Amino acid sequence: MMLHQATSVIEPFLERFKHHPDAIAIIFMGDDGSEVNVTVEALHHKALDWSQALQNQGIGPGDIVIIARPHSLDLIAALLGAFYTGAVASIFPYHIPAPNKTTYLEQLCLLVQAAQAQAVVVESSLKIDLDTMLAEAKCSTVDQPHRTSLDHKFSPFTEISAHQVAYLQYTSGTTGLQKGVSLSHRAILHQTAVFSQALAINPQDVIVSWLPLYHDYGLFAGLMTPLLIGIPTVLMSPFKWLRHPQKYLSAIDKYKGTLSFLPNSAHNHTAHTLRAKNLTGLDLSSLRFLANAAEPILYQSQQLFLETFQPYGFREEALTTGYGLAELTLMVTTSPTGQRARVDWVDGQQLLERRQSIPVDSNAPNAISLVSSGVPVAGMALAIVNQQSEPLPERYVGEIAVQSESLFSGYHRRPDLSAKVLREGWCYTGDLGYIADGELYVCGRKKDLIIIGGRNIHPEDIEAIAYTVPGIRPDKAAAFGVIDEVLGTEKAILVCELSQSCDASSWHDIEQALRRRIFQTLQLTMGEIHPVKKGWIIKTPNGKLSRTANRQKYQALVNNKEA
Repeated sequence: MMLHQATSVIEPFLERFKHHPDAIAIIFMGDDGSEVNVTVEALHHKALDWSQALQNQGIGPGDIVIIARPHSLDLIAALLGAFYTGAVASIFPYHIPAPNKTTYLEQLCLLVQAAQAQAVVVESSLKIDLDTMLAEAKCSTVDQPHRTSLDHKFSPFTEISAHQVAYLQYTSGTTGLQKGVSLSHRAILHQTAVFSQALAINPQDVIVSWLPLYHDYGLFAGLMTPLLIGIPTVLMSPFKWLRHPQKYLSAIDKYKGTLSFLPNSAHNHTAHTLRAKNLTGLDLSSLRFLANAAEPILYQSQQLFLETFQPYGFREEALTTGYGLAELTLMVTTSPTGQRARVDWVDGQQLLERRQSIPVDSNAPNAISLVSSGVPVAGMALAIVNQQSEPLPERYVGEIAVQSESLFSGYHRRPDLSAKVLREGWCYTGDLGYIADGELYVCGRKKDLIIIGGRNIHPEDIEAIAYTVPGIRPDKAAAFGVIDEVLGTEKAILVCELSQSCDASSWHDIEQALRRRIFQTLQLTMGEIHPVKKGWIIKTPNGKLSRTANRQKYQALVNNKEA
């Protein structure tokens, strides 16, 4: 079935089951070292089992199902099972076995409340506690699939409108949980089609991915696209990749992976972690497309990766890039296949002060490098606009606005937020960039998000935690991100004013308490927490926190110390 003929995301997969049941859908790499080949037929029947379990709890078309399972085949089957019932699915971030079990469940309950979910698919070890916490909510918990025989007559619910919401993409954090991106079946199908076209995917391609499935990058690039278009995908967990990045490279070699995805920080982590003695015999020559996206792209990180792995067959033309966001399902732009992403050397001072990208020689004073995020995918309209939403000429910096059939339907139960972003069919992203020779260069953002390893962190979540720690002045803390060129991603910084009752001797205990609470709540390790004197924090004339101004003040402080 052609994707443009389908009305729901399950139709292409059901057609694949009908015609190619024995084809390999997923090669699943477990954290225990196991590797399982999962056929289309096996995955279909596991999805039926989960769908029946949901229906046994009264779940039907339009109901919202949150999937809070660790990286596993059951997570994937439960996702398909939710689609099979006609429900709206949403994957919650994986539970990390640690002393933060209660915090994790509290955040899960916040999402249930924000989404008004009817069911949660959860691990058996969490079910009893979650049942207690959701006792007064109209929300069921499901921890086991309904084991049915292969000859059962149950079949997926297929009477689904293309405009019906299929998936809710929630961001991480506490405040951010209330911002769910509503993606219709039509949007996902359209994105899958243009993604496949942009990457020139063919039946011989194999995707290798470690990206988390609760992130739109991992879900749609690493799982949904290969499932729907009919190529195998090799999946490993992000925890396994983080501990053993050589396993990821070995999987590319073993399964002749052709397409994969590495956020900028992952380029650095992989290159810095591995040693030549661990790479003997490695062959990366099958890889034709390695996309750098989901966080700021650094030329130095791409060079480091190239220099490290070129001796093992990695080709320079595979260094590709892209720009995307959940509101457009996934991809807005991507590099043309078969060529390395372009690098634009511009005058950094002019970029900052005049908001223009003036080309200069790479050795010129104030020269900075910006890596192209490529060209718009098919059917994607792209514009750079000023504060009045008027289009700007090439090489002028403004807000990135996009329009496509992949566009989201709005933020779930948040018409106020939707109205700010969606205007006259355009999505105003809050990201800053410019166009040069038809290619997009992303160079900042209006919004205050901190992006670490492709994960969006809301600074207000960090600040809210800071205000719970004794010794921090209320409304006198600012969180923001700054680029760490060693790690190849941003690091989170918090500056905060201390109350009058605190002195320098008590700072160590305050800092440790802050770090502990932030990690327990957000699973985030802070880059730096910096105490400042009274009156240091900058606010706007109307009393709002100016994170941009505080970031600039902090960086000036750091630069003076280094000088």
